[in-house]
This record gives sequence, structure tokens and C-alpha cells, in this order.
Amino acid sequence: MSSLKDQRGILQELEKLESVLSGTFKKLSVINDHLRPLEHSLRAQEFSSSGSYVRGMSNGIVCILSALIKGDPLAISIESIKGTGRKFPAIIKGSDRSETNSTCESILKIVEGKPGGIPINYVINLRWANLPPVIDGRNVLIVGTRYYHGRKDALKKLYNQLQEIGCQILEDRGEFGGGLLTFKMTELAKKIGNITVLEITLSRHLAQDHERVADILESLTIL
Repeated sequence: MSSLKDQRGILQELEKLESVLSGTFKKLSVINDHLRPLEHSLRAQEFSSSGSYVRGMSNGIVCILSALIKGDPLAISIESIKGTGRKFPAIIKGSDRSETNSTCESILKIVEGKPGGIPINYVINLRWANLPPVIDGRNVLIVGTRYYHGRKDALKKLYNQLQEIGCQILEDRGEFGGGLLTFKMTELAKKIGNITVLEITLSRHLAQDHERVADILESLTIL
């Protein structure tokens, strides 16, 4: 009889413990929800020590991780078209062409944090390269297709827009198919949902043409 009472007592204590743990987990969940925006903010501040975020006029972000490298063709073009009043996406500038993991993680947190308080429709990783002579040209850009997320009709719409401004579009799944940042961004996009992620590489000639770079940035807002 005593043994039965002991068992009941143990069960009651376990039920109380379960109730306490359940309440604790709920509180931790609430705390985590409050801390998440702070984490995003801290990530953005951490990135701001080596990069910068420039607000844009559309619900998209263009990452240019060479835009803070002195003498870089894209850096010069971006600086030249600043303040022109044209409709550009937000731009994340950096000085990390190699796309280190810490830089990529910081950018992911910025995107997750929905800067400006609005959903992000697209994230473009914009790069430049010295292309092989056989494909090099003033109007050439390469769209990476190894890592890509988005609707095919959105991509077709962008292609049409880029061709209208005179760009010659090539696709590549190899060297220019997408790097670490684009890969991580596509993985995030699968969780977020309706967002286009793309890597675009400009020829050096195109990256040096300030007006053409402005045209391309403006074209991206069609997404």
C-alpha cells in the first residue's frame, strides 16, 4: 500500500516538473522571439564595420562585395552614379570578393531582418570578372545557374529587360555559376519563400561603364 502511495507521489512530482518545464520552454521561446531582431541588428552593426548598407527604392537588395575595394571597376562605377536620382535597389557594399563565411552569415542576417521593415523580393549578387577573350565584350554579362532560386517567368522578364538595354546574356553552371554567398542565399530563400536569388557577373568592360551599370541596377527593379 505504501509502495502504491510512493508511486503516486512520484507521478505527481513528475507531472509538476513537466508543467514547470513546459512553462520554462514557453518563456524561452518568447525570449528568443524578442532576441532575434536584436541579433539581426547586431549582425548588421558587425557588418557595418567592414561594409555598408545603402537604402534603395525597391524591395530588393544587390550585394556588391567589391564595392569598397579601392580601384575596383564596380566600386568606381557605383560611386560615380551615386545621387543620380534613378531607381536603384538597396545595395550592400563590401570589400570581400572571396565571400568569407562570416561575411555571408552577416548578410544573411541583414536579409532575414527585412531592412526597412518590408519583405525582400530579390537578392542579386553582382560581381565582375576578366572573362576569356572569346566571350569578353562591352555588353557581356553572365547569369549563374548553378545556384538560383525564383520563378522562371521572373527570370525571363529580367532577361528581356537586360536585352532591351543592349546586354548580351550568357548562362553558366561552372566557374560563374554561383559562389558561397549565392548558395547560402538560395538556401535561405527556400525557407522564406517568394524571393528571387541570382548571381550576375559583368565583364570588366561592362563593369567600368558607369552608365551601363546604372542601367543594369535599374533593370533589376523589375523583379
